[in-house]
Amino acid sequence: MKVRHITNQNLTLSSQDTYNDYPIQTHCGALAINYLERIDKTLVYALLEHARTFVIRVDLRLPANKINDKTNVISKFFDSLKAQIRADLLKKEKGGIRVHPCTLRYIWVKEKDTSINNHYHVLLLLNHDTYHTLGDFKAEEGNMAARIKKAWTSALNIDFGECVRLVYFPRNPTYSINANSKDAPQDINSVIHRTSYFAKVKTKSYGDGKRSFGCSMN
Repeated sequence: MKVRHITNQNLTLSSQDTYNDYPIQTHCGALAINYLERIDKTLVYALLEHARTFVIRVDLRLPANKINDKTNVISKFFDSLKAQIRADLLKKEKGGIRVHPCTLRYIWVKEKDTSINNHYHVLLLLNHDTYHTLGDFKAEEGNMAARIKKAWTSALNIDFGECVRLVYFPRNPTYSINANSKDAPQDINSVIHRTSYFAKVKTKSYGDGKRSFGCSMN
């Protein structure tokens, strides 16, 4: 494997087009193996707890008047989404609806290209037996798309209407993985390949004392 080490960032980079036999994206330059390992482990932990895992890809943007992230908005986003999930399951349980436990796991990366603000690429992993669809992207409540928008609204402390344009679901934003299915290897390959983009070093900001990559891990 062709690698080079960045001593000031403690990152090992690779330009290979595979990682642990998974196909990965290298069209934007070398990828950090450290990040690829954490992406892989996070997915493994998700599937160990929830053999059927629902995966969501979403981009979160900062408003034009919020130049930097001094309030750790990404942590607030995950805290809000977890709280909404707990409340939703509790409401259903009180209503006599059978609910399945659901641990929210995630992978995120903060980047900045030509815009004045950072933006976040996020992967969410949920129990497929609990949630298996985003629902109507335009909905303001009652589905996972709305919960994601509400969580970003809460993190930024802005109005819901202003936040709508700051949450972007890219093409084909969801995956369903069943660890016990014959299709599992192919589905895992697809998720790893798409998420490997998170591990690129290009467009990340280092040296400002803030993290550019994170995940829930276990």
